[in-house]
Amino acid sequence: MNLLHCLESILSDFRPVFNSQNFALFQAFIFGFIANSGHGTLTDLYQSSGSETKYGSFPKFLSRGQWNADAVAGVLIRQIQRRFDAWVYVYDETQALKTGKSQWGLHFFRNFSSQKRHVNQSKFHDGHEFGALGLLCQTPTQWLLFPVWVKLILPQSIRDKSVPVFKRICAKIPPGLIIFDRGFARRKVFTIVLSFGHHLLCRAKFHAVFYRLPKQPKHPKRGRPRKYGDRLDIRRLRYKDTDIDGQRCSIAAKVVRTKMCDADVRLVVIRSRPKASKPYRYFCVFTTDMTLEIPQIVVYYRHRWQIETAFRDVKQYFGFDAYRVKSRKSIQRFVQLSFIAASLTKLIFSRCHTTQKVLSVQEVCHHLGIHWYHPKKLTQGLRVAYLRSQMTIASFFTKFNEKTNSQNIRAGCQDDTSLPLDKAA
Repeated sequence: MNLLHCLESILSDFRPVFNSQNFALFQAFIFGFIANSGHGTLTDLYQSSGSETKYGSFPKFLSRGQWNADAVAGVLIRQIQRRFDAWVYVYDETQALKTGKSQWGLHFFRNFSSQKRHVNQSKFHDGHEFGALGLLCQTPTQWLLFPVWVKLILPQSIRDKSVPVFKRICAKIPPGLIIFDRGFARRKVFTIVLSFGHHLLCRAKFHAVFYRLPKQPKHPKRGRPRKYGDRLDIRRLRYKDTDIDGQRCSIAAKVVRTKMCDADVRLVVIRSRPKASKPYRYFCVFTTDMTLEIPQIVVYYRHRWQIETAFRDVKQYFGFDAYRVKSRKSIQRFVQLSFIAASLTKLIFSRCHTTQKVLSVQEVCHHLGIHWYHPKKLTQGLRVAYLRSQMTIASFFTKFNEKTNSQNIRAGCQDDTSLPLDKAA
């Protein structure tokens, strides 16, 4: 299966978003992100892409190009949702670098809202912050998360703080289920989710409080009816052993209310005990989608962790943290293109609703000459290595056909006349 032709056919869906020149540069960026084996800077992308344009076109494409990064992300989301029947959203935030490291370009974003003794206290001490959206899709064999949308968070700007950025993302995506970590268990976030017609699935904090549904009094009295019932004690729930993905879990579920959102939620509690002498541990998740079954809720949240590995992959293989541009617009477009390259790398290896055969792990490892590594499923590193080898082979044969004359080679091979010894020597 020729994955490069498959990649070109997928990229053709983005053609209406660009003009002819910008579309050629967009393709060069995607091929550069995938074929790049360096740090992922603009110079590395230009050298890896094989583009015939000058280097100056690459930074101009990010800073002054007439195209919209949100529109490109919308095309990618619609493309993935058409190919997969079962999908949910996953939202999380990340930083460009780990704690303790400095990043080039932080001094271009001054945070004048935080001043202490006339000294600027920048909020970007660990690198720029980003809000990212992923699509968790179910294939016939596994669950895959595609990083589809990323936005830069600027704490010194009211428009680009964490909550407004999340609100703009929720307003532009089709309604669905959004999965959060417990760090987003806030009323402000949940109000935004419900206002745009989405459902939420979130982990509860350790000090979260849930209430039973209020009972209707036999003799109603004057005044406002009760909104919350008695406080729920999760230790007194009825737990039942259930098999989920081959694991035995002790689970209890109940429809309750919480002050974090206005709608009723289904609370799912997983109880575990590491030792008989230790007390029970409780893992709580809740959702506003009452149509979800209890095992499905647990499976969804277990696969939420794939967005963390997606952050690691885009930083390791696609230059997410290696940009060397100054403006906010250029940074936003650079990281969005890296997300698109990472998603398309996964998409061409999982072609759904087609007659093409999906590459197996054994075929990829055999092509790469790997005999010491036998993973159960394809990793992003194997996908990138396989595509890079395909690009290297394709570029080699292209240059070989251009620089040689096949007719003269055939004529020279067919000429069997003997040469004198002095000429042969």
